[in-house]
Amino acid sequence: MIRISTLLLAGLLSFAAHGFTPQELWQAWPEERFETTVAPCLRQAQLIESLQALESRFPDSLRLEDVGKSFLGRSIRMLTLGSGEKKILLWSQMHGDEPAATPALLDIAYYLLEHADESAARSILDTFTLLMIPMLNPDGAEVYERRNAQAIDINRDALNLVTPEGRVLKRVRDEYEPMLGFNLHDQNRRTAVGDTGLLATNAVLAVAGDPENTLTPGRLRAKRACAAIVEALAPFMPGGMARYDEDWSPRAFGDNLTAWGTPVVLIESGGVPSGHEFTVLTRLNFVAILSVLQDLALDDLAGHDPKVYEDLLRNQSNSWSDVVVRDGYLLQPGTTLAYRADLAFDRLHSDRQDVGCSRGAAARSRISEIGDARFLGAGTSLDATDSLLMAPFEVGVEGWSARKWLDEVNLSRLASLGVGTLYWSVRDRRLEAARSRATQSGAKGLPRIEVVAASSLQPRLVLSGPPPKARSQSLAAILEALGAEEWSALEALQGLWVHEPGTEPNPPRLRTGLAASFLLVSPAPEGRIDVTETDLTAVWLDGHKIEGAP
Repeated sequence: MIRISTLLLAGLLSFAAHGFTPQELWQAWPEERFETTVAPCLRQAQLIESLQALESRFPDSLRLEDVGKSFLGRSIRMLTLGSGEKKILLWSQMHGDEPAATPALLDIAYYLLEHADESAARSILDTFTLLMIPMLNPDGAEVYERRNAQAIDINRDALNLVTPEGRVLKRVRDEYEPMLGFNLHDQNRRTAVGDTGLLATNAVLAVAGDPENTLTPGRLRAKRACAAIVEALAPFMPGGMARYDEDWSPRAFGDNLTAWGTPVVLIESGGVPSGHEFTVLTRLNFVAILSVLQDLALDDLAGHDPKVYEDLLRNQSNSWSDVVVRDGYLLQPGTTLAYRADLAFDRLHSDRQDVGCSRGAAARSRISEIGDARFLGAGTSLDATDSLLMAPFEVGVEGWSARKWLDEVNLSRLASLGVGTLYWSVRDRRLEAARSRATQSGAKGLPRIEVVAASSLQPRLVLSGPPPKARSQSLAAILEALGAEEWSALEALQGLWVHEPGTEPNPPRLRTGLAASFLLVSPAPEGRIDVTETDLTAVWLDGHKIEGAP
Protein backbone atom coordinates (compact mmCIF):
# COMPACT_ATOMS: atom_id res chain seq x y z
CA MET A 1 0.00 0.00 0.00
CA ILE A 2 2.83 2.41 0.82
CA ARG A 3 4.46 1.58 -2.51
CA ILE A 4 1.25 2.34 -4.46
CA SER A 5 0.67 5.64 -2.64
CA THR A 6 4.24 6.69 -3.35
CA LEU A 7 3.90 5.95 -7.04
CA LEU A 8 0.59 7.81 -7.16
CA LEU A 9 2.09 10.82 -5.46
CA ALA A 10 5.03 10.79 -7.84
CA GLY A 11 2.65 10.64 -10.79
CA LEU A 12 0.61 13.55 -9.49
CA LEU A 13 3.73 15.63 -8.94
CA SER A 14 4.95 14.81 -12.44
CA PHE A 15 1.59 15.79 -13.93
CA ALA A 16 1.53 19.05 -12.00
CA ALA A 17 5.03 19.90 -13.15
CA HIS A 18 4.01 19.59 -16.80
CA GLY A 19 0.43 20.88 -16.51
CA PHE A 20 -0.73 24.35 -17.43
CA THR A 21 -1.57 27.07 -14.93
CA PRO A 22 -4.34 29.67 -15.27
CA GLN A 23 -1.64 32.31 -15.73
CA GLU A 24 -0.08 30.34 -18.60
CA LEU A 25 -3.47 29.89 -20.24
CA TRP A 26 -4.21 33.58 -19.83
CA GLN A 27 -0.93 34.52 -21.47
CA ALA A 28 -1.29 31.92 -24.23
CA TRP A 29 -4.81 32.80 -25.37
CA PRO A 30 -4.11 35.90 -27.53
CA GLU A 31 -1.68 33.95 -29.70
CA GLU A 32 -3.40 30.55 -29.60
CA ARG A 33 -7.06 31.51 -29.94
CA PHE A 34 -8.58 29.84 -32.97
CA GLU A 35 -11.71 31.92 -33.51
CA THR A 36 -10.62 35.54 -33.87
CA THR A 37 -14.04 37.07 -34.56
CA VAL A 38 -15.26 38.88 -31.47
CA ALA A 39 -18.14 36.88 -29.98
CA PRO A 40 -21.14 39.20 -30.65
CA CYS A 41 -20.20 39.43 -34.34
CA LEU A 42 -19.98 35.66 -34.88
CA ARG A 43 -22.96 34.42 -36.86
CA GLN A 44 -23.87 30.84 -37.69
CA ALA A 45 -22.49 30.77 -41.24
CA GLN A 46 -19.09 32.00 -40.12
CA LEU A 47 -19.13 29.66 -37.14
CA ILE A 48 -19.64 26.68 -39.45
CA GLU A 49 -16.72 27.81 -41.60
CA SER A 50 -14.54 27.98 -38.50
CA LEU A 51 -15.70 24.57 -37.31
CA GLN A 52 -14.92 23.06 -40.69
CA ALA A 53 -11.48 24.68 -40.66
CA LEU A 54 -10.88 23.20 -37.22
CA GLU A 55 -11.98 19.77 -38.43
CA SER A 56 -9.66 20.05 -41.45
CA ARG A 57 -6.73 20.85 -39.22
CA PHE A 58 -7.35 17.82 -36.97
CA PRO A 59 -9.20 15.31 -39.18
CA ASP A 60 -8.17 12.31 -37.11
CA SER A 61 -8.82 13.84 -33.69
CA LEU A 62 -12.02 15.82 -34.03
CA ARG A 63 -15.47 14.90 -35.30
CA LEU A 64 -17.94 17.51 -36.50
CA GLU A 65 -21.58 16.54 -36.95
CA ASP A 66 -24.97 18.08 -37.57
CA VAL A 67 -27.07 17.13 -34.52
CA GLY A 68 -30.21 18.95 -35.58
CA LYS A 69 -31.80 22.00 -37.14
CA SER A 70 -33.10 25.22 -35.66
CA PHE A 71 -36.72 26.26 -36.14
CA LEU A 72 -35.68 28.15 -39.30
CA GLY A 73 -33.61 25.24 -40.56
CA ARG A 74 -30.12 26.39 -39.57
CA SER A 75 -27.68 23.60 -38.76
CA ILE A 76 -26.78 22.98 -35.11
CA ARG A 77 -23.26 21.55 -35.05
CA MET A 78 -21.51 19.53 -32.36
CA LEU A 79 -17.80 18.85 -32.22
CA THR A 80 -16.44 15.84 -30.38
CA LEU A 81 -12.87 15.34 -29.24
CA GLY A 82 -11.13 13.05 -26.79
CA SER A 83 -11.41 9.29 -26.35
CA GLY A 84 -12.17 8.86 -22.66
CA GLU A 85 -15.09 6.90 -21.29
CA LYS A 86 -16.30 9.86 -19.24
CA LYS A 87 -18.43 12.28 -21.22
CA ILE A 88 -18.62 16.03 -20.62
CA LEU A 89 -21.19 18.19 -22.43
CA LEU A 90 -20.58 21.89 -23.04
CA TRP A 91 -23.09 24.12 -24.79
CA SER A 92 -23.19 27.85 -25.49
CA GLN A 93 -25.51 30.50 -26.90
CA MET A 94 -28.72 28.84 -25.86
CA HIS A 95 -29.76 32.49 -25.72
CA GLY A 96 -28.89 34.16 -29.00
CA ASP A 97 -27.59 37.36 -27.42
CA GLU A 98 -25.29 35.58 -24.95
CA PRO A 99 -22.22 34.71 -27.04
CA ALA A 100 -19.12 35.19 -24.88
CA ALA A 101 -18.30 31.49 -24.53
CA THR A 102 -19.02 30.48 -28.14
CA PRO A 103 -15.53 31.29 -29.53
CA ALA A 104 -13.99 29.93 -26.33
CA LEU A 105 -15.21 26.41 -27.12
CA LEU A 106 -13.41 26.48 -30.47
CA ASP A 107 -10.33 27.91 -28.78
CA ILE A 108 -10.39 25.14 -26.16
CA ALA A 109 -10.72 22.39 -28.77
CA TYR A 110 -7.86 23.85 -30.78
CA TYR A 111 -5.62 24.27 -27.74
CA LEU A 112 -6.14 20.70 -26.54
CA LEU A 113 -5.52 19.16 -29.95
CA GLU A 114 -2.60 21.43 -30.80
CA HIS A 115 -0.94 20.49 -27.50
CA ALA A 116 -2.02 16.85 -27.48
CA ASP A 117 1.56 15.69 -26.98
CA GLU A 118 1.80 17.58 -23.69
CA SER A 119 0.81 15.89 -20.44
CA ALA A 120 -2.10 18.06 -19.32
CA ALA A 121 -3.86 18.17 -22.68
CA ARG A 122 -3.18 14.46 -23.28
CA SER A 123 -4.64 13.57 -19.89
CA ILE A 124 -7.84 15.51 -20.64
CA LEU A 125 -8.22 13.91 -24.07
CA ASP A 126 -7.54 10.42 -22.72
CA THR A 127 -9.85 10.78 -19.73
CA PHE A 128 -12.85 12.48 -21.33
CA THR A 129 -14.90 12.67 -24.47
CA LEU A 130 -15.82 16.34 -24.85
CA LEU A 131 -19.12 17.10 -26.59
CA MET A 132 -19.33 20.78 -27.58
CA ILE A 133 -22.33 22.61 -29.05
CA PRO A 134 -21.02 26.15 -29.59
CA MET A 135 -24.29 27.72 -30.83
CA LEU A 136 -27.49 26.00 -29.75
CA ASN A 137 -29.73 28.88 -30.89
CA PRO A 138 -28.46 30.00 -34.32
CA ASP A 139 -31.74 31.75 -35.20
CA GLY A 140 -31.55 33.92 -32.10
CA ALA A 141 -27.84 34.51 -32.66
CA GLU A 142 -28.48 35.77 -36.18
CA VAL A 143 -30.63 38.65 -34.95
CA TYR A 144 -28.94 38.85 -31.53
CA GLU A 145 -32.05 38.08 -29.53
CA ARG A 146 -32.49 35.92 -26.46
CA ARG A 147 -35.30 33.69 -27.72
CA ASN A 148 -35.49 31.39 -30.71
CA ALA A 149 -37.52 32.06 -33.86
CA GLN A 150 -40.63 30.71 -32.11
CA ALA A 151 -40.26 33.53 -29.55
CA ILE A 152 -39.61 30.85 -26.91
CA ASP A 153 -36.85 30.93 -24.33
CA ILE A 154 -35.12 27.61 -25.02
CA ASN A 155 -33.81 27.50 -21.46
CA ARG A 156 -37.39 27.35 -20.18
CA ASP A 157 -38.42 24.55 -22.56
CA ALA A 158 -36.91 21.53 -20.79
CA LEU A 159 -40.34 20.06 -20.01
CA ASN A 160 -42.48 20.98 -23.02
CA LEU A 161 -39.68 20.46 -25.58
CA VAL A 162 -41.58 22.39 -28.24
CA THR A 163 -38.39 23.97 -29.56
CA PRO A 164 -36.27 21.91 -31.97
CA GLU A 165 -33.17 23.35 -30.28
CA GLY A 166 -34.34 22.12 -26.89
CA ARG A 167 -35.04 18.67 -28.32
CA VAL A 168 -31.49 18.57 -29.70
CA LEU A 169 -30.00 19.27 -26.29
CA LYS A 170 -32.23 16.69 -24.59
CA ARG A 171 -31.41 14.04 -27.20
CA VAL A 172 -27.65 14.58 -26.90
CA ARG A 173 -27.88 14.42 -23.12
CA ASP A 174 -29.88 11.19 -23.20
CA GLU A 175 -27.66 9.54 -25.80
CA TYR A 176 -24.33 10.21 -24.10
CA GLU A 177 -25.35 10.58 -20.42
CA PRO A 178 -22.49 12.99 -19.60
CA MET A 179 -21.01 12.98 -16.11
CA LEU A 180 -20.97 16.79 -16.09
CA GLY A 181 -22.43 19.62 -18.15
CA PHE A 182 -21.27 23.21 -18.68
CA ASN A 183 -24.14 25.59 -19.43
CA LEU A 184 -22.51 28.75 -20.80
CA HIS A 185 -24.46 32.01 -20.67
CA ASP A 186 -24.10 35.79 -20.39
CA GLN A 187 -25.87 37.75 -17.67
CA ASN A 188 -26.86 41.40 -17.43
CA ARG A 189 -23.65 43.35 -17.88
CA ARG A 190 -24.58 45.71 -15.04
CA THR A 191 -24.84 43.03 -12.37
CA ALA A 192 -22.80 43.66 -9.23
CA VAL A 193 -21.10 41.34 -6.75
CA GLY A 194 -23.33 41.51 -3.70
CA ASP A 195 -23.32 44.99 -2.19
CA THR A 196 -19.66 45.66 -3.01
CA GLY A 197 -20.40 47.97 -5.92
CA LEU A 198 -18.01 45.88 -8.03
CA LEU A 199 -19.04 44.71 -11.46
CA ALA A 200 -19.68 40.95 -11.69
CA THR A 201 -17.42 39.82 -14.51
CA ASN A 202 -18.53 36.22 -13.99
CA ALA A 203 -21.04 34.31 -11.93
CA VAL A 204 -21.11 30.56 -11.34
CA LEU A 205 -23.71 28.12 -10.11
CA ALA A 206 -23.71 24.44 -9.21
CA VAL A 207 -27.23 23.88 -10.46
CA ALA A 208 -29.67 22.13 -8.13
CA GLY A 209 -31.62 19.10 -9.33
CA ASP A 210 -34.60 19.50 -7.03
CA PRO A 211 -36.34 22.16 -4.90
CA GLU A 212 -34.53 20.91 -1.78
CA ASN A 213 -31.05 21.59 -3.26
CA THR A 214 -30.03 18.01 -2.52
CA LEU A 215 -26.27 17.56 -2.42
CA THR A 216 -25.62 14.48 -4.53
CA PRO A 217 -22.09 13.29 -5.39
CA GLY A 218 -22.54 14.83 -8.84
CA ARG A 219 -23.63 18.18 -7.48
CA LEU A 220 -20.70 18.14 -5.06
CA ARG A 221 -18.46 17.71 -8.09
CA ALA A 222 -20.20 20.69 -9.70
CA LYS A 223 -19.55 22.77 -6.58
CA ARG A 224 -15.89 21.82 -6.67
CA ALA A 225 -15.82 22.79 -10.34
CA CYS A 226 -17.25 26.20 -9.43
CA ALA A 227 -14.58 26.57 -6.74
CA ALA A 228 -11.91 25.73 -9.31
CA ILE A 229 -13.29 28.43 -11.63
CA VAL A 230 -13.24 31.01 -8.83
CA GLU A 231 -9.64 30.20 -7.98
CA ALA A 232 -8.53 30.15 -11.61
CA LEU A 233 -10.02 33.54 -12.47
CA ALA A 234 -9.25 35.37 -9.22
CA PRO A 235 -5.87 36.78 -10.40
CA PHE A 236 -7.37 38.39 -13.49
CA MET A 237 -10.58 40.01 -12.22
CA PRO A 238 -10.13 40.49 -8.45
CA GLY A 239 -13.47 40.67 -6.67
CA GLY A 240 -15.40 40.13 -9.89
CA MET A 241 -16.82 36.68 -9.17
CA ALA A 242 -20.36 36.15 -7.85
CA ARG A 243 -22.72 33.26 -7.20
CA TYR A 244 -25.79 32.99 -9.39
CA ASP A 245 -29.29 32.60 -8.00
CA GLU A 246 -29.63 29.05 -6.62
CA ASP A 247 -33.42 28.94 -6.55
CA TRP A 248 -34.89 25.84 -8.20
CA SER A 249 -36.22 26.60 -11.67
CA PRO A 250 -38.47 23.69 -12.69
CA ARG A 251 -38.65 24.57 -16.41
CA ALA A 252 -34.95 25.27 -16.92
CA PHE A 253 -32.57 22.93 -18.72
CA GLY A 254 -29.75 23.21 -16.20
CA ASP A 255 -32.00 22.18 -13.32
CA ASN A 256 -33.54 19.32 -15.28
CA LEU A 257 -30.24 18.01 -16.67
CA THR A 258 -29.03 17.82 -13.08
CA ALA A 259 -32.22 15.96 -12.17
CA TRP A 260 -31.76 13.62 -15.16
CA GLY A 261 -28.29 12.65 -13.96
CA THR A 262 -25.94 15.19 -15.58
CA PRO A 263 -24.91 17.73 -12.92
CA VAL A 264 -24.57 21.17 -14.47
CA VAL A 265 -22.09 23.98 -13.90
CA LEU A 266 -23.50 27.31 -15.00
CA ILE A 267 -21.02 30.00 -16.07
CA GLU A 268 -22.49 33.45 -16.64
CA SER A 269 -20.23 35.97 -18.37
CA GLY A 270 -21.07 39.42 -17.06
CA GLY A 271 -19.76 42.95 -17.34
CA VAL A 272 -16.67 44.09 -19.16
CA PRO A 273 -14.43 45.94 -16.69
CA SER A 274 -13.22 49.41 -17.56
CA GLY A 275 -10.12 49.27 -19.72
CA HIS A 276 -10.95 45.86 -21.21
CA GLU A 277 -12.48 44.84 -24.52
CA PHE A 278 -15.34 42.37 -24.91
CA THR A 279 -12.86 39.61 -25.77
CA VAL A 280 -11.83 39.43 -22.12
CA LEU A 281 -15.06 37.49 -21.45
CA THR A 282 -14.13 34.84 -24.03
CA ARG A 283 -10.62 34.70 -22.59
CA LEU A 284 -11.98 34.12 -19.07
CA ASN A 285 -14.13 31.22 -20.32
CA PHE A 286 -11.08 29.71 -22.00
CA VAL A 287 -9.04 29.84 -18.79
CA ALA A 288 -11.87 28.69 -16.53
CA ILE A 289 -12.96 25.65 -18.52
CA LEU A 290 -9.49 24.36 -19.32
CA SER A 291 -8.46 24.77 -15.67
CA VAL A 292 -11.48 22.73 -14.53
CA LEU A 293 -10.91 20.03 -17.15
CA GLN A 294 -7.27 19.67 -16.10
CA ASP A 295 -8.15 19.22 -12.43
CA LEU A 296 -11.02 16.89 -13.25
CA ALA A 297 -8.56 14.65 -15.09
CA LEU A 298 -5.96 14.97 -12.34
CA ASP A 299 -7.95 14.02 -9.24
CA ASP A 300 -11.65 14.70 -9.88
CA LEU A 301 -11.24 18.19 -8.37
CA ALA A 302 -10.32 16.79 -4.96
CA GLY A 303 -8.05 19.76 -4.31
CA HIS A 304 -10.88 22.29 -4.46
CA ASP A 305 -13.03 23.11 -1.44
CA PRO A 306 -16.72 23.66 -2.30
CA LYS A 307 -16.81 26.26 0.49
CA VAL A 308 -14.91 28.60 -1.86
CA TYR A 309 -17.99 28.53 -4.06
CA GLU A 310 -20.51 28.59 -1.21
CA ASP A 311 -18.89 31.70 0.30
CA LEU A 312 -19.28 33.75 -2.86
CA LEU A 313 -21.47 36.82 -2.63
CA ARG A 314 -24.67 36.59 -4.63
CA ASN A 315 -25.35 38.40 -7.87
CA GLN A 316 -27.14 41.69 -7.28
CA SER A 317 -29.02 43.65 -9.90
CA ASN A 318 -29.90 47.37 -9.81
CA SER A 319 -26.70 48.16 -7.94
CA TRP A 320 -24.38 49.24 -10.76
CA SER A 321 -24.70 51.92 -13.44
CA ASP A 322 -22.57 52.97 -16.36
CA VAL A 323 -22.16 56.53 -15.06
CA VAL A 324 -22.93 58.09 -11.68
CA VAL A 325 -22.80 61.86 -11.18
CA ARG A 326 -22.17 62.27 -7.47
CA ASP A 327 -22.77 65.02 -4.90
CA GLY A 328 -24.58 67.47 -7.16
CA TYR A 329 -27.71 69.53 -6.53
CA LEU A 330 -31.08 69.67 -8.30
CA LEU A 331 -33.47 72.60 -8.54
CA GLN A 332 -37.19 72.09 -8.94
CA PRO A 333 -38.77 74.72 -11.24
CA GLY A 334 -40.88 77.26 -9.42
CA THR A 335 -38.64 77.18 -6.38
CA THR A 336 -35.30 78.65 -5.42
CA LEU A 337 -34.31 75.80 -3.11
CA ALA A 338 -31.64 73.43 -4.42
CA TYR A 339 -31.42 69.96 -2.90
CA ARG A 340 -28.62 67.43 -2.97
CA ALA A 341 -29.03 64.46 -5.33
CA ASP A 342 -26.88 62.05 -7.29
CA LEU A 343 -27.85 61.13 -10.84
CA ALA A 344 -27.06 57.73 -12.39
CA PHE A 345 -27.57 56.63 -15.97
CA ASP A 346 -26.87 53.76 -18.33
CA ARG A 347 -25.84 53.84 -21.95
CA LEU A 348 -28.27 51.66 -23.87
CA HIS A 349 -26.39 49.71 -26.48
CA SER A 350 -26.16 46.08 -27.51
CA ASP A 351 -22.93 44.11 -27.49
CA ARG A 352 -22.87 44.34 -31.27
CA GLN A 353 -23.10 48.14 -31.12
CA ASP A 354 -20.38 48.16 -28.49
CA VAL A 355 -17.94 46.15 -30.61
CA GLY A 356 -18.86 47.88 -33.86
CA CYS A 357 -20.65 45.22 -35.91
CA SER A 358 -24.23 46.46 -35.58
CA ARG A 359 -26.23 48.18 -38.29
CA GLY A 360 -28.74 49.35 -35.72
CA ALA A 361 -29.63 52.80 -34.42
CA ALA A 362 -27.21 54.88 -32.40
CA ALA A 363 -26.89 54.01 -28.74
CA ARG A 364 -29.17 55.92 -26.36
CA SER A 365 -29.19 56.42 -22.61
CA ARG A 366 -31.59 56.24 -19.67
CA ILE A 367 -31.54 57.83 -16.24
CA SER A 368 -31.71 54.99 -13.73
CA GLU A 369 -31.55 56.80 -10.38
CA ILE A 370 -32.00 60.25 -8.89
CA GLY A 371 -31.24 60.66 -5.22
CA ASP A 372 -28.83 58.78 -3.00
CA ALA A 373 -26.49 56.67 -5.16
CA ARG A 374 -23.66 56.35 -2.66
CA PHE A 375 -23.88 52.54 -2.70
CA LEU A 376 -24.21 52.29 -6.46
CA GLY A 377 -21.19 50.94 -8.31
CA ALA A 378 -20.25 52.72 -11.51
CA GLY A 379 -18.17 52.30 -14.61
CA THR A 380 -17.48 56.05 -14.41
CA SER A 381 -18.00 58.33 -11.42
CA LEU A 382 -18.24 62.10 -12.00
CA ASP A 383 -17.68 64.51 -9.13
CA ALA A 384 -20.38 67.20 -9.25
CA THR A 385 -19.59 68.73 -5.85
CA ASP A 386 -20.92 72.31 -5.69
CA SER A 387 -22.56 71.89 -9.10
CA LEU A 388 -26.19 72.22 -10.08
CA LEU A 389 -27.62 69.56 -12.40
CA MET A 390 -30.31 70.82 -14.74
CA ALA A 391 -32.05 69.50 -17.81
CA PRO A 392 -30.82 71.05 -21.09
CA PHE A 393 -32.43 74.01 -22.77
CA GLU A 394 -35.36 73.49 -25.09
CA VAL A 395 -35.60 75.94 -27.98
CA GLY A 396 -37.91 76.43 -30.93
CA VAL A 397 -37.37 77.41 -34.56
CA GLU A 398 -40.10 78.32 -36.99
CA GLY A 399 -40.55 77.86 -40.70
CA TRP A 400 -39.25 75.67 -43.49
CA SER A 401 -36.49 78.21 -44.22
CA ALA A 402 -34.73 77.15 -41.01
CA ARG A 403 -33.47 74.14 -42.97
CA LYS A 404 -30.80 76.43 -44.45
CA TRP A 405 -28.96 76.69 -41.14
CA LEU A 406 -29.96 73.53 -39.28
CA ASP A 407 -26.71 71.83 -40.23
CA GLU A 408 -24.15 69.92 -38.18
CA VAL A 409 -22.02 73.01 -37.50
CA ASN A 410 -24.87 75.04 -36.03
CA LEU A 411 -26.42 72.07 -34.23
CA SER A 412 -23.03 71.38 -32.64
CA ARG A 413 -22.90 74.99 -31.46
CA LEU A 414 -26.39 74.68 -30.00
CA ALA A 415 -25.27 71.55 -28.18
CA SER A 416 -22.27 73.36 -26.72
CA LEU A 417 -24.65 76.06 -25.46
CA GLY A 418 -26.65 73.44 -23.60
CA VAL A 419 -29.54 72.94 -26.02
CA GLY A 420 -30.87 69.40 -25.80
CA THR A 421 -34.07 69.59 -27.84
CA LEU A 422 -35.05 71.78 -30.77
CA TYR A 423 -38.73 72.01 -31.76
CA TRP A 424 -39.01 72.85 -35.47
CA SER A 425 -42.49 74.03 -36.43
CA VAL A 426 -43.49 73.94 -40.10
CA ARG A 427 -46.72 74.01 -42.10
CA ASP A 428 -48.53 70.72 -42.57
CA ARG A 429 -47.38 70.28 -46.15
CA ARG A 430 -43.74 70.44 -45.00
CA LEU A 431 -44.02 68.04 -42.07
CA GLU A 432 -42.78 64.90 -43.82
CA ALA A 433 -39.89 66.70 -45.54
CA ALA A 434 -38.85 68.32 -42.26
CA ARG A 435 -39.00 65.00 -40.45
CA SER A 436 -36.80 63.45 -43.11
CA ARG A 437 -34.26 66.26 -42.67
CA ALA A 438 -34.41 65.87 -38.89
CA THR A 439 -33.74 62.13 -39.15
CA GLN A 440 -30.76 62.71 -41.41
CA SER A 441 -29.35 65.21 -38.91
CA GLY A 442 -29.61 62.79 -35.99
CA ALA A 443 -26.25 61.92 -34.45
CA LYS A 444 -24.84 61.46 -31.00
CA GLY A 445 -23.79 64.69 -29.39
CA LEU A 446 -26.33 66.83 -31.27
CA PRO A 447 -29.65 68.25 -30.06
CA ARG A 448 -32.72 66.15 -30.76
CA ILE A 449 -34.94 67.73 -33.44
CA GLU A 450 -38.68 67.34 -32.94
CA VAL A 451 -40.77 68.42 -35.93
CA VAL A 452 -44.16 69.85 -34.96
CA ALA A 453 -47.08 71.47 -36.75
CA ALA A 454 -46.95 75.25 -37.07
CA SER A 455 -49.98 75.59 -34.79
CA SER A 456 -48.24 73.84 -31.88
CA LEU A 457 -47.06 75.72 -28.85
CA GLN A 458 -43.33 76.37 -28.88
CA PRO A 459 -40.99 76.57 -25.89
CA ARG A 460 -40.55 80.07 -24.48
CA LEU A 461 -37.21 80.45 -26.23
CA VAL A 462 -37.57 80.67 -30.04
CA LEU A 463 -34.49 81.23 -32.19
CA SER A 464 -34.59 83.44 -35.27
CA GLY A 465 -31.38 82.02 -36.70
CA PRO A 466 -28.11 80.32 -35.83
CA PRO A 467 -26.75 81.40 -32.46
CA PRO A 468 -23.49 83.30 -32.07
CA LYS A 469 -20.64 81.96 -29.99
CA ALA A 470 -21.09 82.79 -26.29
CA ARG A 471 -18.74 85.52 -25.05
CA SER A 472 -17.96 83.46 -21.93
CA GLN A 473 -19.06 80.31 -20.17
CA SER A 474 -21.23 82.17 -17.67
CA LEU A 475 -24.85 81.12 -17.68
CA ALA A 476 -25.81 84.73 -18.38
CA ALA A 477 -23.62 84.74 -21.52
CA ILE A 478 -25.06 81.40 -22.64
CA LEU A 479 -28.60 82.73 -22.28
CA GLU A 480 -27.59 85.91 -24.13
CA ALA A 481 -26.24 83.86 -27.06
CA LEU A 482 -29.58 82.08 -27.19
CA GLY A 483 -31.40 85.40 -27.25
CA ALA A 484 -32.66 85.30 -23.68
CA GLU A 485 -30.71 88.15 -22.13
CA GLU A 486 -33.84 89.88 -20.82
CA TRP A 487 -35.24 86.85 -19.03
CA SER A 488 -35.36 86.80 -15.29
CA ALA A 489 -33.22 84.17 -13.62
CA LEU A 490 -36.20 82.03 -12.65
CA GLU A 491 -37.73 82.19 -16.14
CA ALA A 492 -34.41 81.10 -17.62
CA LEU A 493 -34.23 78.11 -15.32
CA GLN A 494 -37.80 77.12 -16.14
CA GLY A 495 -36.62 76.67 -19.72
CA LEU A 496 -34.23 73.95 -18.60
CA TRP A 497 -36.91 71.43 -17.72
CA VAL A 498 -38.81 68.89 -19.76
CA HIS A 499 -42.27 69.55 -21.12
CA GLU A 500 -44.33 68.41 -24.07
CA PRO A 501 -44.83 70.99 -26.82
CA GLY A 502 -48.43 71.71 -27.67
CA THR A 503 -49.57 71.41 -24.04
CA GLU A 504 -49.47 73.69 -21.06
CA PRO A 505 -47.01 71.74 -18.92
CA ASN A 506 -47.55 70.55 -15.42
CA PRO A 507 -44.54 71.49 -13.31
CA PRO A 508 -41.83 70.05 -15.60
CA ARG A 509 -39.39 67.72 -13.95
CA LEU A 510 -36.30 65.64 -14.42
CA ARG A 511 -37.20 62.00 -13.90
CA THR A 512 -35.90 58.46 -14.23
CA GLY A 513 -36.45 56.76 -17.56
CA LEU A 514 -35.56 59.86 -19.57
CA ALA A 515 -32.45 60.18 -21.69
CA ALA A 516 -29.40 61.26 -19.71
CA SER A 517 -29.26 64.85 -20.93
CA PHE A 518 -28.24 67.44 -18.37
CA LEU A 519 -26.13 70.49 -17.71
CA LEU A 520 -23.68 71.15 -14.91
CA VAL A 521 -23.77 74.70 -13.58
CA SER A 522 -21.34 75.94 -10.93
CA PRO A 523 -21.35 77.02 -8.22
CA ALA A 524 -24.51 75.47 -6.86
CA PRO A 525 -26.77 78.19 -5.43
CA GLU A 526 -27.22 78.58 -1.72
CA GLY A 527 -30.18 80.90 -2.07
CA ARG A 528 -31.92 82.69 -4.94
CA ILE A 529 -30.47 81.96 -8.39
CA ASP A 530 -28.35 84.65 -10.00
CA VAL A 531 -27.35 83.64 -13.52
CA THR A 532 -24.63 86.29 -13.59
CA GLU A 533 -22.75 84.44 -10.91
CA THR A 534 -22.90 80.91 -12.34
CA ASP A 535 -21.00 79.18 -15.14
CA LEU A 536 -22.07 76.39 -17.47
CA THR A 537 -19.29 73.86 -16.87
CA ALA A 538 -20.44 70.76 -18.77
CA VAL A 539 -23.10 69.56 -21.21
CA TRP A 540 -24.26 65.94 -21.54
CA LEU A 541 -26.72 64.92 -24.26
CA ASP A 542 -28.19 61.44 -24.25
CA GLY A 543 -25.28 60.00 -22.28
CA HIS A 544 -22.52 61.71 -24.32
CA LYS A 545 -20.34 64.51 -22.97
CA ILE A 546 -20.27 67.33 -25.50
CA GLU A 547 -16.75 68.15 -26.56
CA GLY A 548 -16.17 71.86 -27.06
CA ALA A 549 -18.76 72.75 -24.42
CA PRO A 550 -17.48 74.59 -21.35
